[in-house]
Parts: sequence; C-alpha cells; structure tokens
Amino acid sequence: MKYLAITLLLCFASSAYCTEKQLISAFTYHKKPPLIISQEKESGLYYDFIRYLNKHSKHYVFELIYVPRKRIERMLNSNNFNGIIIGVSPIWFNDQNEQKYLWTSRIFTDRDEVVSLKTTAIEYTSASSLTGLTFGGVRGFYYQGINQAVESGTIKRVDTTMEITLFDMLLNRRIDVAIISRTTFDYMVKIHHWQSTFNLSKQPHEIYDRRVLFPHTLPIAYQHVSEIVESMQNDEHWQVTSMQYR
Repeated sequence: MKYLAITLLLCFASSAYCTEKQLISAFTYHKKPPLIISQEKESGLYYDFIRYLNKHSKHYVFELIYVPRKRIERMLNSNNFNGIIIGVSPIWFNDQNEQKYLWTSRIFTDRDEVVSLKTTAIEYTSASSLTGLTFGGVRGFYYQGINQAVESGTIKRVDTTMEITLFDMLLNRRIDVAIISRTTFDYMVKIHHWQSTFNLSKQPHEIYDRRVLFPHTLPIAYQHVSEIVESMQNDEHWQVTSMQYR
C-alpha cells in the first residue's frame, strides 16, 4: 500500500511518529466496483475511505486487504482476530443486537437490488415470488429468505465468485434473477450504458448501512475511528469524494 510505504519511510526519520502510529489491517470481502476498482492502482471508494482514516488519524495507519468471505469467517472464529472489517452490516454476522462486535455508525447507506432483464422483468415481494426461478448470487454470501428457499428446493441457486459476473450471467440467460448492490449496479450500468437492459424490482431485497466492524480487543481504536466516521458525514471533501462513484 502506497500510504503505508510512505509511513514506513517516515518512521526512519522520526521514532516518535513510529511510536504513535499503530498498523491495523482493514479487511474487506467486497471485491467489486466502485468499492474496489483496481487493487493495483488502489482505486475505489474503499481505498478512498482508508486514505480518509489515515489522513485524520493521529494514532493508527490502516491498510486495506481483500480476503474472501469464507476466510473472514475463519478469521473471526479463530478468537485471535486483530483487524477490522469495513463496509459490513451487523445482520450479516448474526449480530443484530451488536453484542458480538463493536460497530461504528454508517460509512454510507446501500441496498441490495433484485435485478432481472427488462425483457423478463421480475418483481420481488418475498422469496416466494422467486419460486421456480434460477437465482444468481455470490459464493459464501447469505441472502435472507432466499437461502432458506434454496434449501427447500423451491429456488435454484447458481453462485459466482464476483458480483459483477452476475451481469453476464443475466445477459446470457444462465440465471433469471440476481441480487446486486445498488452502488455496483449504478456503476456498471453507467460505464456499460445498460440503462435499457436491466430491471430493478420496485422492492429491494435489503436496505442497510455499510459500517465498520471492530473486535472487542480493539476498544480504543474503535472509539477513535468512530469519532472520525461520525465527523466524516459532515465533511464536504468526503461528500465530493464519495459522490464521484454514484
């Protein structure tokens, strides 16, 4: 990470700076635009968020690391997890009461859209409205109601490793319907000029806030980052930065 490299160089010049700045790994399992556009170029909304934290933190340096969801689960279950996870919701980690982990306020609000082709538009009301259809999802992702319908055999599920692949699966009619986050949908439709291609159900599958998960072993870092995230909402520079992806 470029910012981390610069920080390490500064460490040689200032031992005090080194002492103050603690490195914390910031994990994400969302490898999709605009959240992550290019790992090589460190471009995307999540990289901008990490740069924002690093700019405003006097005590920590954060490094964004992508890992698949299954590995995230193993890391959390190992009882020695010592990083943070960005862009997630408590319900995705069975923590509706926010007791298992510490949670910041929202980075931004997102929604999971039920997407189909306009030529075979599907209106979602509940999992039962997808009965008999082939649903496309991301491997390891949990979809409330749909997972249960797949287990009961009323919906067929086809998984892929990357959410953006779902667009091609729809176009090639390998699936009838997919769930795609609104941020990714808007970005992909804009760059590919797909405005007349896909249908969004009037009712989304889910509306949620993307937040930051902290383990209870990092209470001081949690308090520090929580304050930055809170103030970020009223920062015009951050608003301009985030709006470029929408």
